[in-house]
Amino acid sequence: MIKIERPGRFILFIIAVLVLLVLIITGLFKLVWGTTTIQKSGDFTIEEGITANQVWQKIVIEGYTARTTSWKYYAWRHDAANNIQSGKYLLNKGERIAGVIQRFMSGDTMPDELSITYPEGFTLQQIAARTAGKNIGTEESFIDSASPKKYIETYPFLDDLSVARNLEGYLFPDTYRVTAEDTPTEVIERLLANFARQVTPELREEAINNGRSLDQIVTMASIIEREVISDDDMATVSGVLWKRYDEETGLDADATVRYALGKWKGPLTYQDLQIDSPYNTRRYRGLPPGPISNPGIRAIIAAIRPELSDYYYYLSTPEGQTIFSKTNDEHNANKAKYLK
Repeated sequence: MIKIERPGRFILFIIAVLVLLVLIITGLFKLVWGTTTIQKSGDFTIEEGITANQVWQKIVIEGYTARTTSWKYYAWRHDAANNIQSGKYLLNKGERIAGVIQRFMSGDTMPDELSITYPEGFTLQQIAARTAGKNIGTEESFIDSASPKKYIETYPFLDDLSVARNLEGYLFPDTYRVTAEDTPTEVIERLLANFARQVTPELREEAINNGRSLDQIVTMASIIEREVISDDDMATVSGVLWKRYDEETGLDADATVRYALGKWKGPLTYQDLQIDSPYNTRRYRGLPPGPISNPGIRAIIAAIRPELSDYYYYLSTPEGQTIFSKTNDEHNANKAKYLK
């Protein structure tokens, strides 16, 4: 039998000491040197005119790294101290410091992002003006870009719109992140993509099953969005308007007159109400030729799911309350009472 000799206690002691020394040296190295990778993800801004040492100190203060030593070493290796460019950078957890310094030198900054909000009920004209206000194209270029035929291949639900139509009604209101480099077309694509996400295929199918086309729904929703201040009353108003539509008595919606006139503030005069426009639902029965605003999802769902009632008229008070009536006499009495 072969006898295997075990290492002596002295040799084991030496090995243990060496391991301990390695651990101590490694710990001291990390303590002094710090890590060589980014410890968290986030935005990091280098202001114009600050020095490299100030940059390294700021990185420590903001928690991206524990020590400045490794930054100073790599900056010396790459001669970066005098070549760092200002701007906003995206730092990713686990990214190596040497690579970050290279990006600081090349100016690989984040694009300048902007936040832009389009409220529910904004018209195409208002959306174009707000976009141009962010220095993304002009109002004219935005409106020119809002032609359905440019986007039908990606969004087939636009196929029913005539060549004479624009995208009024389909530019989904929301808050978006854009950049100064964006074009009106790129912004419109984001609004349409959001419409496609919010107005799901299931909702579109529900509308069709109720005997309404998507464009009819969007057009009705655009009126509801402009006619009703209270979200709670949208479904009831939708029921009133669809009843008037189905019975061909005329919608009589003042918002459609305002759209035809471009007059969104102030009282409507008798002359205003007589305007000869297909959008004037006081003169022409049925839906207008297209939407009069870009409705939000609540108005769209209200148009798809109207609430049935005995009401045939409604009005909105200056305080935002919706007053419903069953008869024209009752409606006239409410106008005298609430719209003094």
